Amino acid sequence: MLAKIKQTYLQWGYNLPLLIAFFLPFGINYAIFILVWAIGFFAFDDVKNGLVRVFKNKWAYVLLGFFLIHALGYFFSVDKPAALNAIEIKLSFLAFPILLFASRYNDMQVKKVIISFVSGCVMVSMIDIFRACYLYFFQDFNAFFYSEFSYFMHPSYFAMYLIFAQLMVVLFYPKWLAELSNLNIKMGFMSVVFLTTIFLCSSKMGLITAFLLLPFTFCVILYHQGYKKIIAGLVIGLIIAIAAAYKLFPTPFERMKMAFKVTSSSQTIDKTDAESTAVRILIWKESVKLIKENIVFGTTAGDANDKLLEAYEREGLTGALRKKLNAHNQFLQTFIGTGIIGFVLLLCMTIGALIYGFIQKNYIFCLFSILIIFNFLVESMLQAQAGFIFFAFFFCILTQYNLDKFSSKNS
Repeated sequence: MLAKIKQTYLQWGYNLPLLIAFFLPFGINYAIFILVWAIGFFAFDDVKNGLVRVFKNKWAYVLLGFFLIHALGYFFSVDKPAALNAIEIKLSFLAFPILLFASRYNDMQVKKVIISFVSGCVMVSMIDIFRACYLYFFQDFNAFFYSEFSYFMHPSYFAMYLIFAQLMVVLFYPKWLAELSNLNIKMGFMSVVFLTTIFLCSSKMGLITAFLLLPFTFCVILYHQGYKKIIAGLVIGLIIAIAAAYKLFPTPFERMKMAFKVTSSSQTIDKTDAESTAVRILIWKESVKLIKENIVFGTTAGDANDKLLEAYEREGLTGALRKKLNAHNQFLQTFIGTGIIGFVLLLCMTIGALIYGFIQKNYIFCLFSILIIFNFLVESMLQAQAGFIFFAFFFCILTQYNLDKFSSKNS
């Protein structure tokens, strides 16, 4: 019986990361998948050789070090419950490096994991769109905007997922799924769904990164395929599409205009302001002050938010205090909590990863790193499940496997 379970795990164990990838956009609790995966690995896999593979991967030291510095902070933290929570949400930096770096999946298995994630994004997008339509027509409620549209998770996180999924579709589906009937139609359908959903999520950073990364990637693909004249037509079409979207759906553009107005204004920002961009500017200033006071070791991750709330109260930032906001910038959040060591480790996983991707010609890893860096600038994404699971999971996959070098054969 035990031998049969072991054989089943060794043959079908890759379905565990596949399931995690599929359910990522649903925002569910992934603890059960990770727990079953860990038990299966330590009970049935070749643990000794697996751990050797883990520690041969230089990225394992960065990820495990990032977890360790949060774990050590518990002993120096005043707010022990918050310190325990900081350890809990960083467990992905312990679990995924061990489980993914120790495993040896073939090209086809990794492709299925990526396709599973894209499929999950399609399903959640369709659910959000149909839900919004139902509420609009049958309950007289407009749910086509921002958090009211994105049902399963915060729209900023979901927009990031969709941009990454769209990059996967345009970069790899034509090669991986070339034998699939009506592939171009299916890719076109997914692209329309993703772009529509990104727009309706109305995340400012989501719109910015989508506008920067997606047209650029598509134009590079067309350029290398010799369709240089088509690029000009697509640029004109994009401008027309943006103009039409502004006319028909002005709300997301109003959010962008408000953000630029706040950042470019020379006037003093109201400390009671609840507008997200205004609040961010104020809390970033307080974050920098805290960093200067605790630059070497930080405040500990468990005490970081408490120190921020004290600063908000002291400086009269009632808008930020009322909402109990974190730093809304992962680089600042990490620096506040873990000091210079944690900050350097985070830089390695972002800026360092981008450079590494270029050196290794792992271009999807480069795009992933750019997407992450932009989002880390305006959100403390590693403080929420939707952020740290996505980042740690795909970071480990993309450092372990260069998708650009996968063959087109399904083997």
